[in-house]
Formats: sequence, structure tokens, C-alpha cells
Amino acid sequence: MPGVDEIFPFFGWSLFSKVPNLESRYWIVIDRHDGRPVEPPVSFLQAPESIVTGNRWVARKVIQRLGRAVDDGRTEDVEGLRRLLEHNYLKGRVRYELLFERYQPLDKWKTGESRERRRLASFDSGDSNEDQGPR
Repeated sequence: MPGVDEIFPFFGWSLFSKVPNLESRYWIVIDRHDGRPVEPPVSFLQAPESIVTGNRWVARKVIQRLGRAVDDGRTEDVEGLRRLLEHNYLKGRVRYELLFERYQPLDKWKTGESRERRRLASFDSGDSNEDQGPR
């Protein structure tokens, strides 16, 4: 039958060719801690315990919400989520960049390549004015 991929009880295994495999995420890269450069800059999930504290996987959810708020221009939400992240998960004064990435998981795993990567904002913990810079 035209347009029909599967007829019970015969299956064409076309399910996987129709599942979108493009992922997106927001993430943080830390480049300064207590006035000193972090060399090389490190992602939040891989940062040492001297910089990051608490449950990193719970913090990751906060980072996703923060990224969406910055993307959508919701300044009040951005400030609240920054306070939550900085007070509960960062130690000392930390400068960090919020990034957006869109990628195919297999390509990322094999080559490390992303389809899209962009800087959303740069923040300094303890600083109430964020420098959003170019988008």
C-alpha cells in the first residue's frame, strides 16, 4: 500500500528513521574563580569541588531554566535563577559564560562537533548586573 510503512504483522523497522535525533542544551563554562583565571576554562559538570558544590545534576536543571529565560528575554526570571544557581552551587566569586548548543548525539560522541553553538551571556557571581554582550 502506498504511504504505509508497516502492515501488521510485518514491520519495516522504520521507527528509528523517523525519530528526531537533534538535541539542544544550555551549559556553563567557568573561566574565573576568586579573581584568578581557570585554565583551561571548565564546564560546570566537570569543575572541581573547590568551585562547584551540591548536586550537579539538580543544578543542571537550573542551568536549563536559566538558559531558556535568557533566550526568551525574561529578565526577572534570569535574576532569580542566577541567585539560585550562584547561592546553592557556586563557591566564591565565579565568572561564567552561559552557552547554547544544538547537536546530533552520535556526531557529538564521535567527533565532538555541534550543529550550532552560541554564547548567550556572561555573568559574575555576586554581581547584580549581567553583561549580556552580543547574542
